[in-house]
Amino acid sequence: MSADKKSTNLMNVFMIIAITLIIITLGYGTYLTTVSLSTSKELTHEIASLKSDVRETKKAQLTPVEFQKAVAESLEALAEKKQKENLEAKLAQYPLASEDVPDGKNIYGNVNARFTLVEFSDLECPFCKRFHDTPKKIVEASKGMVNWQWKHLPLDFHNPAAKRQSLAAECVREQKGNKAFWVFLDDVFNKSRGNGQGVEDLASLVSGVGANVTEAQKCISNGSYSDKITEDIKQATNHGINGTPATFIVDNSTGRTQLLGGAQPPQAIMAVIQRMITEQEEQNAAE
Repeated sequence: MSADKKSTNLMNVFMIIAITLIIITLGYGTYLTTVSLSTSKELTHEIASLKSDVRETKKAQLTPVEFQKAVAESLEALAEKKQKENLEAKLAQYPLASEDVPDGKNIYGNVNARFTLVEFSDLECPFCKRFHDTPKKIVEASKGMVNWQWKHLPLDFHNPAAKRQSLAAECVREQKGNKAFWVFLDDVFNKSRGNGQGVEDLASLVSGVGANVTEAQKCISNGSYSDKITEDIKQATNHGINGTPATFIVDNSTGRTQLLGGAQPPQAIMAVIQRMITEQEEQNAAE
């Protein structure tokens, strides 16, 4: 190949390389411009969006009065939620309290149980407070064989607090049912100063079981359940009971009964029940 031809070819190669470099440079510049424009558009959009958010936030800002109202509503909702949770927890402690109780009786446990512990009690009596868990434990351990019936016996020297609390318990039952009745008894025993001193705020205990305070106060003032309480007191008097607690153990299958006075331990009550069962078995065997 001649020297002139080689020189021409070399020049062509250099020209191709130069043109390629120019194209790449121009393309890269175009790319940078495109990226820059894209980024600028995005930034402009974000700024516009931020300005919009600020405007919306300003619209949503509350006046001092509105803010106080919102805080008060939030606190009230929180208090209601807490009260509801507390009530549910207390109601759960009386799982055997049926709402289907005959004749307006106050019964905890199986309404068709063979044995009934009929307790005459006073909500201001310290011994009644001490005894209160005993029948409950027996009922819950008996697997449906024993139930517990509450009878009101507000003692004269504990009135008017004792009778007013008995009336309140019945008015609560009227509104919220049998289970709430038993929870209310617990609350009174826990809050009462005892021996006729009563509780500081009976209305708060009424509302604490979900009952309407205004309706309950009207029920108490009207003495709606005075006759029921008077009848309980009359029954106690007829059986020679003049102190609390006093508990009749009743065998519903035979009609046999035995009275135990005072805050008896569970063992004493169970001993009477076992004796009643044995006597009945022996009688059945003899027949």
